[in-house]
Amino acid sequence: MMRKMHVPTYWPVVFGVQLSEYRGVDVEVKKVIIMSAMPIIIEPPPISIDPCPDMSDVEDAMAPLEVAVMDIDVELMSMFRVEASDKNGRWISGDDEFFCAQQSAQSSHQAATILTKARHRAPSTSSACATTTFAMAHSHMAMSMDSPPRWLDQPVMLHSSRAYKCSLNHTEQCEYQQGYWRFWYELDHRYALPTVAFFMTAIILFAIPFILAPFVSSTARSKQVRRILALNRYLSYRAYRIPLLNWNSAPIGVLLLGAVGTIFFFSMTLGPKPYYWPNEKNPETGKVTLSFGNSPPIASRSGWMSLACLPFIIATSSKSNLITTITGVSHEKLQVFHRWISYACFVLALIHTFPFIVYHIWKGDMVKSWNEDVFYWTGVVALVAQAWLTFASFSPLRNLCYEFFKVSHFLAALIFVVFFFLHCDFRLSSWDYFIATGVIFSLTFLHSQLRIYFQHGLKKANISLASNGFIKVSVPTKTTWRAGQHYFIRFIGLGTHGLTAHPFTACSLPSKAHYYEAKDSELVFYIRPQGGFTARLAKFAHKHPNASMRVLLDGPYGGIDMRKLASSQKTLALAGGSGAGWLLPLIEAFLRRRDCLSETSKMGCSDHQEEAPEMKVILATRDLATRNWFEEAIRDLLATSLTGCCPSGLAVDIYYTARREEKQNAPGKFLQALDDAEIKIAAAAETSSKSSDSSDSAPLLSATHHASRPNLPATIREEAAAQSTSSVRVFCCGPLSMQNDVQNAVAREQLRVLKDGSKDVYLHMEHFSWT
Repeated sequence: MMRKMHVPTYWPVVFGVQLSEYRGVDVEVKKVIIMSAMPIIIEPPPISIDPCPDMSDVEDAMAPLEVAVMDIDVELMSMFRVEASDKNGRWISGDDEFFCAQQSAQSSHQAATILTKARHRAPSTSSACATTTFAMAHSHMAMSMDSPPRWLDQPVMLHSSRAYKCSLNHTEQCEYQQGYWRFWYELDHRYALPTVAFFMTAIILFAIPFILAPFVSSTARSKQVRRILALNRYLSYRAYRIPLLNWNSAPIGVLLLGAVGTIFFFSMTLGPKPYYWPNEKNPETGKVTLSFGNSPPIASRSGWMSLACLPFIIATSSKSNLITTITGVSHEKLQVFHRWISYACFVLALIHTFPFIVYHIWKGDMVKSWNEDVFYWTGVVALVAQAWLTFASFSPLRNLCYEFFKVSHFLAALIFVVFFFLHCDFRLSSWDYFIATGVIFSLTFLHSQLRIYFQHGLKKANISLASNGFIKVSVPTKTTWRAGQHYFIRFIGLGTHGLTAHPFTACSLPSKAHYYEAKDSELVFYIRPQGGFTARLAKFAHKHPNASMRVLLDGPYGGIDMRKLASSQKTLALAGGSGAGWLLPLIEAFLRRRDCLSETSKMGCSDHQEEAPEMKVILATRDLATRNWFEEAIRDLLATSLTGCCPSGLAVDIYYTARREEKQNAPGKFLQALDDAEIKIAAAAETSSKSSDSSDSAPLLSATHHASRPNLPATIREEAAAQSTSSVRVFCCGPLSMQNDVQNAVAREQLRVLKDGSKDVYLHMEHFSWT
């Protein structure tokens, strides 16, 4: 007896043995049949099969089919077979028997789930249920075609199965397919875990010296230790600059670490072979005759390494993070690693994507795969979002509108993670990396929010314009901070600008009485008006003199190691332009140290007379108003010191670097973002500041003025030579050209330390603008 019926079109996907569970029913998908839309003739076996067979009928029911092709050729690669046991212990075998058990809603739903998941429909027997089976299968497939796509395979699990049975014809082929660097079911262990180990090794190497540093006194260090330290500092300071692009490279040590990472990823990606499976295709029919798999090996391994980068991208992006706690590297310095790991993740994602396109074009089913496979949709959306995250983060684009960048960055990151999650579809251990990412993000976000609302709370900030046009923001607070630390401030009263937080450096120190009295300290910020948010804040300060506004503080972050500052015999404090405010807490800390030594000397509390420290302050500015404001700010600090005058160890050099034609123009070059009325206000304030030069307070400070650019490398070389056996600490905040000159000059001093091991020259570099 022959039956003729129509089977819908489904392209082949070869499945291995896979174990899953759905509502208490254990399912084993053994094989998948490849079918095409065509009329076929089914010749039943010579045995009679009940519509709903028991266990004695199972093996006969699974007898191979004899398929006669009526119109077009079809290749029968293997069969789709299901063995299951429901909760009642009743065995069901074969997809047609599954449909015969439709009196159980659970079995029916399970059958539909399996058929949808496999994406292939074919009869496994020619039983008495065959006609019914084909009718039901056809209806289920029609429903599947009309229903919305499933974004995740069903049933959803944490990990997919690693069970696999090779279906290739020869043992050698199976051994080749399951090679150490090729076996698909172990790729997460072969590539993702080594990537995690690589990043963790780098973190541990940075953490070891940070943890041991407090136990090694700077005075007790031998020459050999000083030489090792000098080599480490040379690698941390030496950098390169391209003046035409106004671009500074990362230090050599960071570049070397990046080179090691590049070698690691290229070796792991391009080292193992093959890049594509040696599948064979019939040149006449275009059909694949030998298939090791549908996932190109180079695509699979690069995908796993890209996924392993995700937790570390999040870990290096957050302000409050565990890496900073372990290594001492502040979050702003981790931004370079955040970007580089993101670049690696993106490049690996591209390497993951294009081999699939090449393979399916070779196979001839690219369009069909795109139309029917959600896997490609989620991957493309994730890749587009990742491309935006990568390219929109370049500093020229980021600086065009910081507020838009920040909002779009978070939205694109959310889209990327969600669709990346759907794209991975719980394959092997892929979702473990999303769990790790979620835990890292949640902990850092929670810690940050706790600091904002419980440590600081909603504060009232006083906002005004300084004499040089800077915006002065003063926040009374009981919290403490160090010199050079910065806060992220959210101004609640500035409309949509209140939705984003902006980083600003603290330009004051906590009051001395703060430590033993319940008294607020004044946290002061000086903000240079530019465009966008800062211009609007300056206009607010102009229209509402000495007004107040509610703010939220997140911080402090970063900052100077006060132990270095306190142990220095000679301190060089260098700044350019709007970095002038950054110098004030350094000067204040120096004055407090001098006062403390003076009190100790008078009381005779110490048998050892400590050498009086010295500080040289250099400010380079093109703005006359800033020069005058800076001198007045130092006078205010001197007035609060014990002596009330400039100590002998403090020298202040101010370099006025404007061109001749600029010197004749109106002052306040930082006010270009403001309107004419505000520039007039700054000019009036500067006139008042000039008049103070001849006031009674002028003798407090004797600053040296220069009408040229400072030769910072020569200054550093001279000061280091003068302190042949003492420590020299250099602190710098300025534009990129100044940073490059200073860090390379200090790097050259490290080479001299390598020769004699006698000096200790340390550098702290603060970025002039946000990274």
